[in-house]
Amino acid sequence: MAWNNIGAVVGLAPGQSAFWEYSWEHGQDMGVQIAGPNYPTSEIAPGLLGTLVASNQGKQLDGFYQYGSGAMVTYVVTITNVSTTEFGYHNLQGGGLS
Repeated sequence: MAWNNIGAVVGLAPGQSAFWEYSWEHGQDMGVQIAGPNYPTSEIAPGLLGTLVASNQGKQLDGFYQYGSGAMVTYVVTITNVSTTEFGYHNLQGGGLS
């Protein structure tokens, strides 16, 4: 299932990174998830054309459900502005593999 426009909009200067954590209700394990930068066009001024790259995708084990089976997890990703001169604004979008 794809998802889009998640989280507060974050600005990154050239070379700067932001670490994100995201999860589902009760830490539900949704399988493999991939997140990347979402450009919220309603909030970006013309000329702010930073190139943002997702890396360090992962899943952190937070514990186990008290009743039933299954792990509780938090997903993580780092977004980096690889531009040399342009500022970049983003939040997250992504989805799972099937």
